[in-house]
Amino acid sequence: MGSEAPRMGKWAFMPASSDRAQSEHATLCHEGGEIELRYSSAVFEDFLKAIEVIHHDFDRRSQDLDASRMCADDQVRLRSLV
Repeated sequence: MGSEAPRMGKWAFMPASSDRAQSEHATLCHEGGEIELRYSSAVFEDFLKAIEVIHHDFDRRSQDLDASRMCADDQVRLRSLV
């Protein structure tokens, strides 16, 4: 996942710490409150990773679509100049 804590609306997802002195579970944080994800942290982290992949793929495909439209527009302009 990215360098920032992933967000779900107003809530931030904090992955489980590798430090044994801290909580071994991921948490959702908002306005000083925390919800410890004891049973679902691995599933939730996998879900966020899947959403991130979908988001990046959507952005990439949208840019490809915009680029292909620009190419078509440029071709129309060039034909009109001839």
